[in-house]
Amino acid sequence: MKNDELEAVIGQYSSMLYKICFLILKNEQDTKDVLQETFLTFYTKNPTFQSEEHRKAWLIKVSQNKCREFLRFHKKHANVSWEEMEETHLLTKGLDSEEADLLAMIWDLDYKMKSVVILYYIEGYSVEEIAGILKISQAAVKKRMQRARQELKAEYIGEVTYEE
Repeated sequence: MKNDELEAVIGQYSSMLYKICFLILKNEQDTKDVLQETFLTFYTKNPTFQSEEHRKAWLIKVSQNKCREFLRFHKKHANVSWEEMEETHLLTKGLDSEEADLLAMIWDLDYKMKSVVILYYIEGYSVEEIAGILKISQAAVKKRMQRARQELKAEYIGEVTYEE
């Protein structure tokens, strides 16, 4: 693999992968480490792809696997509050308050639910594509989406105050 190809891939996908990994890991340095490992894996394995979409899906899957490995081996999870993260404007830059509130709720979801929500709502993948990327059944994707929606709805309703 040529360095030019690696630089092009990093330039094209690093922002998207950063968002996905940061929402999972909740820590900027850990996210950068996982991205570095992801691109190192890409460079060393030098896989061939059928299409650009295949390359993108592969990078997403590898980065999510790296995140899962990181969380598994570091039992003490990174604990950055949403308020601290919001102060840095890493993910909320350019978002209106409603979009920022939604990201804050996604922030606290369980990893399995968070991964499908990010891929479906933020990255725009279909249920079928998510199942392929995460190597789980479409039924599992739908169930995780259902649970995430229920949790997000419960959290949203819990925040609503009614005036009488």
